Amino acid sequence: MDGRLIKGSIMILLLMLVFVSAACVSAESNDTTVLTLSKSGITINYPSNWGYSDALSSYSIMAISKADSVDSFGVGQVNINIEKKPVEGDFATFVNSTYEPMKYNNDYDLVSSGSTTIAGNDALEYIYTSNENGVQKQHKAVWFEKGGQAYVLLYSAPLDKFESNLYVFDYIVSDIQIT
Repeated sequence: MDGRLIKGSIMILLLMLVFVSAACVSAESNDTTVLTLSKSGITINYPSNWGYSDALSSYSIMAISKADSVDSFGVGQVNINIEKKPVEGDFATFVNSTYEPMKYNNDYDLVSSGSTTIAGNDALEYIYTSNENGVQKQHKAVWFEKGGQAYVLLYSAPLDKFESNLYVFDYIVSDIQIT
């Protein structure tokens, strides 16, 4: 009987989280609904004022952008890109080597790094800023390993739009399904 009580409590908590998440999404716009995108074993839910977009990386498996930020090339300036790369050697070393060149490039500034979890997987998180061709952006990346592949969820936005759109990335990270 205690097991059923615990399961019931967990279900109620999960339902409350779904309702709170839905309320956060609909608070931005009364016309916003939640859409689903699934590719390469990754499923994400995202608000309808974001849409599928092109990514500049050849490792990208999916990318979404805030609809009003997509440029004439189809690339969103406020975007979330999910990439998949084969892990070469130790996962942490592989990921850290991605950020090592930032120490020597004045166009990048590593703000923070640390450990986190995503969908029950150990993950690494990096926050950094960039200045490419006079455009200053902030980025948040969450890396995890699955099946010998390194996955990264990368959120990028101009500095003045980063914080106001971060909740979408955080929601995707908290709700992602990995098979």
